[in-house]
Amino acid sequence: MKTLRYIYCLIAISVLAGCESDDTEAVSDGGIIADFSFTSDGSEFVFSNLSQGATMYRWDFGDLSFYCDKENPKYQYTKVGGEINVTLTAMGESGQEAHITKTITAPEVLNVEIGIDGDFGEWEGIPITYDESASGGGSIQKIKVYAKGDEINVYLEGNATMKLEVVDIFIDADGDPSTGFLSWQWPVSSGAEFLIEGAFLNNSWGDLYNHADPNGGWAWNVSESTANIFSSSGVVQVDAQTNAVEFSFPKSKLGSLGTYIGLAITEMTEGWAAVASFPTPTDTSSFVIYELPLEATFLCE
Repeated sequence: MKTLRYIYCLIAISVLAGCESDDTEAVSDGGIIADFSFTSDGSEFVFSNLSQGATMYRWDFGDLSFYCDKENPKYQYTKVGGEINVTLTAMGESGQEAHITKTITAPEVLNVEIGIDGDFGEWEGIPITYDESASGGGSIQKIKVYAKGDEINVYLEGNATMKLEVVDIFIDADGDPSTGFLSWQWPVSSGAEFLIEGAFLNNSWGDLYNHADPNGGWAWNVSESTANIFSSSGVVQVDAQTNAVEFSFPKSKLGSLGTYIGLAITEMTEGWAAVASFPTPTDTSSFVIYELPLEATFLCE
């Protein structure tokens, strides 16, 4: 079993204003008073400096990242969450200083190590990105996407007919549904810049293609073999009713990423006969949308 590590914390539901301090107002011999308040939308924190008599400031945001010397910084936590101690040191021109520490509550940060080996245990704590199991759907029932780090990791779960002998995976990489291949199957949101096609989910042949029609039609240029970029567990029978697969590929192969990626899949037999598409095509269907996680803190904005 691979290492599975989560950092859990309380998620702020409403906007936070002010906080309880670990210290009272700290006053140095030079008369410096250190104090601050903050607000948060549950993700981004805005710190308001209330210090008196100081000309320089040093913030320690409590996540072992770096110090910040802005007077009123913004910050977003992407590595740790929960109760975090934030310390402001206020300094005067003659070297006098005072400090104050307050506790904030930052939102949940999920850190998971995904290994592409057919052991699906690490996916249990990752939320489902899209689910058609309640409505019947086709052979593919559920998808989970986890893309923190350098890889796009995907888990697909389906019924016993999900074999994935040949697949087309369409990828909207730039977060713009109006650019790339505009599919009739997913009319509300498609715009695929990339296509992965072949039997690669069962560790066989396949290729990555770049979209090549500025008008959104079916035209693709082959980029490289999936053997160079793709990792897959192959389809695994979980139980008599369920098959599943996990796979990954590098973000670097998708060019300049937007704030989210979109995914859609067409499954075929090894003879290229249609099996099903996911999501199921309707007049209002769209790609599965996954918002890419923030990878870096706001660096003392």
